[in-house]
Amino acid sequence: MGRIDRSGGQDATMERRHIRSMLAHIAEYEEVKSKKHDTFEFAHEFYEARGLCKQNFLKYYRRYILLGREISALIPHKTGRKFKDSLEHCPEVIEKLKELRSKGYNRYEIAVLLHKLAEVELSSSAVYRLMKKLNINRLNPVIKEEKRRIIKMSAGELGHIDIHYIAKDTVKQSKQKLYLIGIIDSYSRVCWLEVIDSIKAINVAFAANSILLRMKQRYDIEFKEIMSDNGSEFASKNNPEHPFEKLLTFYNIKHRYTKPFTPKTNGKIERFWKTIEDELLSGEQFETIEELKHYITGYSVYYNEHRMHQGINNKFPVNLC
Repeated sequence: MGRIDRSGGQDATMERRHIRSMLAHIAEYEEVKSKKHDTFEFAHEFYEARGLCKQNFLKYYRRYILLGREISALIPHKTGRKFKDSLEHCPEVIEKLKELRSKGYNRYEIAVLLHKLAEVELSSSAVYRLMKKLNINRLNPVIKEEKRRIIKMSAGELGHIDIHYIAKDTVKQSKQKLYLIGIIDSYSRVCWLEVIDSIKAINVAFAANSILLRMKQRYDIEFKEIMSDNGSEFASKNNPEHPFEKLLTFYNIKHRYTKPFTPKTNGKIERFWKTIEDELLSGEQFETIEELKHYITGYSVYYNEHRMHQGINNKFPVNLC
């Protein structure tokens, strides 16, 4: 169904043919749906036999019905909003959009930030069209680097939480599965760990609560946002009664989620697990779970207060709290 020139020229013939064809298809389709068709029992048989795209046909059919079977509804129209004068009418929005884009934000992030910072309602598609008109829809290498460089500006703005499996036989006297749950502050890199023997949502919520309290008491860090992956122990966007969701609601912490299959989004805590393996767990064996917990607590203190961190210019994480 190509676009029709409705200017009254020679394409009017094509328009009339298109309308006749659509009306015939609609009549036949309604016979199928009412079980009165002699040949087709199901709609998919009708689409296949007539060479119709289901989505495209139904788009026109629904428009036709909604407009009271108005013939003009069957004529293809150009879709999408026109931004003919948008750049002249809202210069403050354009400047804010340019500023956000220069920091490497994508169209989805910009749409959210425009609403949050400037109370401007623009869909992600509208943002993209504006960026294209401004010729800033493609990120150049400088902006990409700026996006990678941006970090949180104070402790507690964003925390990363994750769970790490402890290798079997790390504890001699334990046959159960053991895990580490950790939270790391995005800005200072201050972290804290707990050992758990279950990753059920309720157990994870209790352990996370313990970590939040410890980080508040020892380092005076209170989180505004926490990022997790989409695992069932953390994530339940549509269930406010989920234990971890309830915990964050209690502390008035916003829950952010990583994109599926993109662990680098939570890269700080992912990188921390490698450090833990290299510096503490690899090749070690502990007699009891209590001994392991003692070493984990000691390492948390060492990491935060006595170990220089390359990611923060060789400072101690505690110095940035």
